[in-house]
Amino acid sequence: MKTALFFRELGERSSPPLIILHGLLGTSDNWQTLGKLYSEDFCVFMLDQRNHGRSPHFESHDYVELAADLLDFMEEQEIAKAHLLGHSMGGKTALMFAHQHPDRVEKLIIADMAARAYEPHHQPIFDALLSAPLQTATERSEIEQHLQGKLADPVMVGFLMKGLRRRADQGFTWRPHVEVLKDALISVVGEVPLTLNTWPILVIYGGQSNYIQSQDLKLYEQTCMQLEWHRIAEAGHWLHATHPEEFFDVTHAFLQA
Repeated sequence: MKTALFFRELGERSSPPLIILHGLLGTSDNWQTLGKLYSEDFCVFMLDQRNHGRSPHFESHDYVELAADLLDFMEEQEIAKAHLLGHSMGGKTALMFAHQHPDRVEKLIIADMAARAYEPHHQPIFDALLSAPLQTATERSEIEQHLQGKLADPVMVGFLMKGLRRRADQGFTWRPHVEVLKDALISVVGEVPLTLNTWPILVIYGGQSNYIQSQDLKLYEQTCMQLEWHRIAEAGHWLHATHPEEFFDVTHAFLQA
């Protein structure tokens, strides 16, 4: 069964295609500003991955399925080959897809993500989301105050609030399929294949993030025959949001080379 992912499109269809894949609990909307910049030279497709944004909800969520969703999307849009840009979970989706379908990848940009498995560390976020008073709240500010009390992280809370939607009848709901994503955390932080490959790949990461370590770069160097990497010294994990100018300049130059 095809997934029929929701997507936003910018640019001319005659331009080279660039597909952007968001991270866990994100949406295509997170990439609108950068998408407009890329669309000067590329036809940009910003996808909501399954169980996120406006895309369908399923009872499972792993990288084999996410890569299959991407292949379905490319088939439906008649995209034979594309540049892929993936952040965090989206980066692992891109790596899995490139491993399975190397002939469908032009260039690959992985933002602040390695192929290895990570320790699950999102539990407090999911606990905060699932305990929010969605049914009784009458204002968005009530949900925001709840999250801030649980997480004490204004940047994270602002990011999560973008996934809040008012119900037609009463209260609110989360656009992400929170229950399924919580249960799928082991898969989300799990390892994806990274074998010897020939696609041009850019690994861009934050100097204040702990997602990319020296051993991760070493593995990329050992397996990627056309590797470039760039460190945004003052950035954390959400480097595209906090340092959009440097992120765009580096990634755009890589895509144009």
